[in-house]
Amino acid sequence: MAEIQVEATVRTKNQVTIPQLVAERHGIQPGQRLVIVDLGVEDEFTIRVIRPSYAGALAGVFGSTSENVAYVRGEREAWD
Repeated sequence: MAEIQVEATVRTKNQVTIPQLVAERHGIQPGQRLVIVDLGVEDEFTIRVIRPSYAGALAGVFGSTSENVAYVRGEREAWD
């Protein structure tokens, strides 16, 4: 992906609009959260998109935790 540079303005409440070109290129949607990392160098920081987590998305689909543990124990015992 080629580097691009676009200008944005900081508004009175420290709000910045992500330029459309950047938002489209990175799939940024309204309401999405971003992380700003101060690099410890004057005038330099990065912005990273927080992607939704899928951890726990299938919780309960394969039964309860105790059912899953019992299944795994049974499989392990079958190895011997």
